[in-house]
Amino acid sequence: MVPTPIPSSRSGLSADELADYLAEIGGTLVAYGCPSYRLEEVIRVVGEVEGFRAHTFAFPTGLIVSLRASEAVPPLLRMVRVKQWQVNLDRLLLVDRIFNDVASRKLTIREARRLLADLDRRPLPYPQALQWLAAAVASSAMAVFLRGKLVEVEAAAVAGLLVGFIVWALARIPNARFLAEFAGGLAAASVAFGASVAYPRVSREVIVLAGVISLVPGMTLTTGLAELARKNLVAGAGRLMEALVAFTSILFGIALEIGVEHLARLSPGAPGVRGGLPLEWQAVALVGASLAFAMMFYVPRAYVWSAIASGAIGYVASALGTEYLPGHVAAFAASAAVCSTSNLFARLTGRPAQLFQLPGMTLLVPGSFGFLSLESFLGGDVVKGAAQGFQMLLVAGALVTGVLVSNVLVPVKKLL
Repeated sequence: MVPTPIPSSRSGLSADELADYLAEIGGTLVAYGCPSYRLEEVIRVVGEVEGFRAHTFAFPTGLIVSLRASEAVPPLLRMVRVKQWQVNLDRLLLVDRIFNDVASRKLTIREARRLLADLDRRPLPYPQALQWLAAAVASSAMAVFLRGKLVEVEAAAVAGLLVGFIVWALARIPNARFLAEFAGGLAAASVAFGASVAYPRVSREVIVLAGVISLVPGMTLTTGLAELARKNLVAGAGRLMEALVAFTSILFGIALEIGVEHLARLSPGAPGVRGGLPLEWQAVALVGASLAFAMMFYVPRAYVWSAIASGAIGYVASALGTEYLPGHVAAFAASAAVCSTSNLFARLTGRPAQLFQLPGMTLLVPGSFGFLSLESFLGGDVVKGAAQGFQMLLVAGALVTGVLVSNVLVPVKKLL
């Protein structure tokens, strides 16, 4: 029996070349932080445009692509394993541009594959020194939001800078990158202890939480819940487990420092009282945090304004919401405001909605609640820890619902 030949794509490519192209697009999007449900839709639409049925099973560490011309022929399968991933909006924007140019026939798929292969060699938009500075600025801004005093803001900046350097250093050592959360928690707790020795009555809680803010996987948690809500069960469960492991690693680093204090019979001193800084400090912190997250997420320089706008919308909506509404309802309103505005910007500029959404959402994510709940469990306060853990899930659910509602009210015209 003669097998039925697999037809070529509408752009003239063989089915094998098209399958390779879809796998390369999918693997690149996974590596640069694209949610699984968006990625799967991109692959499906590209396959349809080329006259094939493409199905994707995506998860945080890779994906499987199935390409089929008809029921008469067996599917072509491709699998991609992704070992390292990070949110990189600069490269995500380039992938989106390549994808759109192929769809509009400005690029052939062969040319697109060459461009995708060159992405990893493209220089990042910000030097490494600015990444360390961004971690310090984000930590100091978070200390302001947590009602820290000036000395706590300064100590949080030192902790954030140290954490940023540690993450960079460990990433250069094989297998050591998996210790980043543990080492960051240990470093932040050590800085907090040093600050409490030099300046009694400081709030170590503010310093520690603000110092590790660049490590707290709030976006991973929220994205995982969003994927579960869209029935991407494997991807969502994987991201939730990733967030849990990161939380516990940070917490163990802090616990180790506390254990060393007890072993050395060092007194932590009386807990500090949060004082808070004037409103103008909040405004400066908002701008600083937005710029810091823009650098940490590699927002292209031409779109740094979008990070500031997104952060401001999230902050104002959250502040107004918490003034008149319960916390979880305020989180829903703020998330809906950020995502609706981001979708509108995406429609006006023709760029991915994530470019405008991530910086603002990062200021809203419930990572601190998860950290505090685990800290309470560590201290033996099971009731308080359970209450804070439930509050974290409630806020995360509110944020996810805000995203889903905004996608209905202001749907984007783009896949990414």
